[in-house]
Amino acid sequence: MARTFSAYSVYWYDTTVTPPVGHGMAGRIVDTGSAIGAQPSMRTGLNGDPRIEGFTDAANNLRIAVTDRVANTQRPVYIHDATTGAEVSGKSPQSWLEGNLYTLVKLNGYLYAIDYDNAKVIEINASTYAATGVTYSLAISNPGLIPSGYQAIGQALIVANNALYGLFAFPDSTWSTYANSLLVRFDISGSGTSRAITVVESNSYIEKNAFSIAYANSNFYIASIGGKQNPSGSGSYNPNSKIQSIPVSFSSTTSPTTEMSPSGTFPYEFRDISFSSTKAYILAGAYDSNWQLEGKLISVDASTFTNPTLIDGFPATPGPDATAVGYLWSAQYTLDSNRVWFARGNAIRVYDASNNALVATLTVTAGSLIAQGDLYTNINDLTYVGAAASVSLRGYRSPLQRANTPFAHAARALTRGRPELTEEERQQILRS
Repeated sequence: MARTFSAYSVYWYDTTVTPPVGHGMAGRIVDTGSAIGAQPSMRTGLNGDPRIEGFTDAANNLRIAVTDRVANTQRPVYIHDATTGAEVSGKSPQSWLEGNLYTLVKLNGYLYAIDYDNAKVIEINASTYAATGVTYSLAISNPGLIPSGYQAIGQALIVANNALYGLFAFPDSTWSTYANSLLVRFDISGSGTSRAITVVESNSYIEKNAFSIAYANSNFYIASIGGKQNPSGSGSYNPNSKIQSIPVSFSSTTSPTTEMSPSGTFPYEFRDISFSSTKAYILAGAYDSNWQLEGKLISVDASTFTNPTLIDGFPATPGPDATAVGYLWSAQYTLDSNRVWFARGNAIRVYDASNNALVATLTVTAGSLIAQGDLYTNINDLTYVGAAASVSLRGYRSPLQRANTPFAHAARALTRGRPELTEEERQQILRS
């Protein structure tokens, strides 16, 4: 088995000062094939929203981009060697975007990043790691694709058939309602000042609040919450949540196929999807009245979405398995290690995909994800760099947890980690 690498970030908030001050750190995870261990403190001195993205550069070097978020401020992006943890000399830090780094993929000698807050795609030279100045903004270039009364957010980028695709969602300004999501196919052409990223096809039949996209069997598979997650906050689920498929050759009139929907025996929202050659890995869950997630990580037949096998179930309340608390939930299959990486709230579980055996659990404790004396309390981000390619483990996090708007900051001050507002809290912010 190949030696592979992942990266993670954690944070804590000092509440003894006003306003509270966030502190963040990024570390590595090394999988030798026989042992999986974390190496904390690859990058310290970050704020309370530390972000990481794994990527391979033009020479196929394994790299980790580390940054953090401040609203409307261009933050430095530090580039680290995934195999050693060291900052790459002479090419770090970089300036990429003002906003919220979300997904980093490689295509034809370039890297492409998406900004969550601004629904903007940024092109980066895969050799120098410098931004080329070539960008695409949905609001500027194709405002007609944004439903009236809604804002655009950049959810994901994916490369398939040597082309770049983007996934966008459309909440209103308070994230209480959503319009249908949008899948686009980009064309990237020209050189110098004539180089441009343009949309050549789009499809607006994707379910509301789509966020995770995978490619298999000549199709895209998209996980959607269906709107706002867990509408009542009391153990219910959004019935419009879906796993949809759509051909990679889609047109504007192609209707997606619903592969999975919630049901009485599967009362959850879909939160991540990935594929091996024979199986699809599905993460689903719903929050209870205390905003703790209950749900399942399962595998199903990749072609028929039948024959479910339980890999991990997690409880609604803390008990013998208290790692069910936390807000980072994602699960991805990784080919070169034949693993399933499960960000399980405030723990990271790694499974052997050949037999679904649990091979490692990493937690926010000294000697695991953090060093002795560290005060970090929560996992914020996880990315798999691998042996040859990178996979972001995003899963679903609400806009309240991710956005950098004034409304989001006010909401986070009220909820203190809870992933959704009550209607009373929403109205309180709107009145202020």
